[in-house]
Amino acid sequence: MRASLDCDLVVIGGGMAGMTAAARAAGAGARVVVVEKAAEIGGSAALSGGYLWTSTSLAQMRRHDDGDPDLHAVVIEEYPAVLEWLRQRGIEMGPPQPVLFGRGCQIDMQGHLRGAVRDVEAAGGHVVRNTETLAILREGAGVAGVVTSHADGEAELRARKVLIATGGFQGDAEMRARHIHPAARDMGLRSNPVSNGAGLALGIAAGGAMAGPNSGFYGHLVAHPVALKTDSDFVNYTQYHSIHGVLLNREGRRFVDESHDDHASSQVALRQTGATTLLVWDARVQRDFATAAPVAGAAPLDRFELAVKAGARGGRFDRLEDIARFADSLGFDGSACVATLASFNHQVARAPEALEPPREGHYRPVDKPPFYVLEVASAITFTFAGLWTDARARALDPFGAPIEGLYVAGADVGNVYRRGYSGGLALAATFAFRAMRTAGF
Repeated sequence: MRASLDCDLVVIGGGMAGMTAAARAAGAGARVVVVEKAAEIGGSAALSGGYLWTSTSLAQMRRHDDGDPDLHAVVIEEYPAVLEWLRQRGIEMGPPQPVLFGRGCQIDMQGHLRGAVRDVEAAGGHVVRNTETLAILREGAGVAGVVTSHADGEAELRARKVLIATGGFQGDAEMRARHIHPAARDMGLRSNPVSNGAGLALGIAAGGAMAGPNSGFYGHLVAHPVALKTDSDFVNYTQYHSIHGVLLNREGRRFVDESHDDHASSQVALRQTGATTLLVWDARVQRDFATAAPVAGAAPLDRFELAVKAGARGGRFDRLEDIARFADSLGFDGSACVATLASFNHQVARAPEALEPPREGHYRPVDKPPFYVLEVASAITFTFAGLWTDARARALDPFGAPIEGLYVAGADVGNVYRRGYSGGLALAATFAFRAMRTAGF
């Protein structure tokens, strides 16, 4: 016989979205049960640097991304309320600072997560770990709770309101290949491994729908080949300075505006022949950017040296011409690579407007020896495809009608972002807030 428990809200997933929603609802007096299948809460948020940032305006977000404008608006509208709520709860927060094309604060992520657990338990709720959600129960036009499985057996959590917040499907190689690109099957996972599409499957089984095709993802360019095993690896092997260098595909051509940031380049790089590219930079970039601290307050590090010591394929050369043989050895067209670099340096110094692909920023020649060359590949943090969700954070059925009592937050919301990105923690927290407003908490 299944154990049974009545509550006001079930939250599936204990990451940033799930724990923010749970704490918000608990603060309003709701009895909440959070179901987390991992041994610990936090998901990918617990592995992040804790920067809660987003675009400074809806227009700015639209400039960098072509996702659903109604869903963009949720992030912009709820973001100030999220920050104020965190301040009121006493979560340690750094000063506002520029992040990419937006602004944000670094928060004490572990403090937020611990505080959310306390809030839930103080209101009579529970945060259960190592527990799988098997199904979302339906009753009439709405939901009636969930069925869970734990080592102690199955349980039925009865609730008229359920939030799906499992963090996307980046942990499932076959889903990546199906929804992103065949080469995505072998991508490095720059994330927690447990977000494997369970939320998407649960939502569809409960009558929801997927929000159309979306092959976008948030990721970074990382040294190749290296193993990504810890959150330190995620930072140490990421080539953030690629915005100042030149990216070349196997045909020896530039294929993207590198200055848009490496998270944007990673989407295009995945689709190049062989799914790896060459990143080339010079001594100036090495000195000023490649050895810079990964986040404010951290110690500087040499990403080139770290990568090569870990087995990545890289080299240092005194002349651009010397790159050709090395590129050939990796399966790239070495002579074409050198010709492209020479052409880039010529044009960027004399006629940057003629560059193809164009270069919006950081248009300085790569001409100060020695030159650094590193093979890089895309690694994924979270997916952009997900459940069809409206601007009230309600799950929609295939006809566009909301499913009563079923809400979605975080990376399980489909089509907020597509080709761009304006913050993952912000996406999670703002949709958690919108969902709880809609739910009446």
